[in-house]
Amino acid sequence: MSTWPGSTSWERDTLCLFLWKQPANALVRLHMAVEHAIAKKTSIETLPINDGVFILSQHKSDIEQVVRSVMIDLSSIFISTPDPQNKVLLRGGIAFGPVYRGEAIAAGLAAGKREKHKEALSRVAFGPAIIQAYREEGAAPPYGIAVHESARSFAPPATTPFLMTHWLWWLTHPDLEHPDGAPPLTVLKEVLCGDLIKHFAWLRSTLLLHGLPAEKLTQWEQMAQQYFRLRAPS
Repeated sequence: MSTWPGSTSWERDTLCLFLWKQPANALVRLHMAVEHAIAKKTSIETLPINDGVFILSQHKSDIEQVVRSVMIDLSSIFISTPDPQNKVLLRGGIAFGPVYRGEAIAAGLAAGKREKHKEALSRVAFGPAIIQAYREEGAAPPYGIAVHESARSFAPPATTPFLMTHWLWWLTHPDLEHPDGAPPLTVLKEVLCGDLIKHFAWLRSTLLLHGLPAEKLTQWEQMAQQYFRLRAPS
């Protein structure tokens, strides 16, 4: 158990993944992809919010597997969607640290209130890792995963921290499953990168309709090309 000076004990340190996607129909696809990814993983908890979803686990490999599954599903949809106005962008951030659950709050309530608000408290999760993952998502390129310094400095027991500022989900990892029917990931990421560049060109030609600053679009273009050309450290 980790502790915060002057407070009661935290729950166990947890890896937190935040995935962001808009608009409403895209959020439905995101939640469906997450549900598919975590179907057989009882160690994972989710916390949906209005513009994305938090995924919590004390196991690094589970977080990595969820990232890979969701990215495969939604990047495949992105590539196969013919109309650019129906394509949607996804990105995420990972952090590691203490996370409170509602049950910890309930311990300080009177028995009557604890029972009355049991369901609501079961949906509560907060702590530094929640905030850090949410903020770190903004550092990721479209269809990329940024890693907060907390997850690059510390890791769950018997695992190592993430090595880089961004996690390259398409690389081969011997301890991660390759989903049935999924294309070779190196091929998928090349096709995805090319399709993203084409999509950015369409966004630039219709910039007036999107409320997107030109400099933000330029940043996305540069970040995506760099991210999908990165190699793992030797």
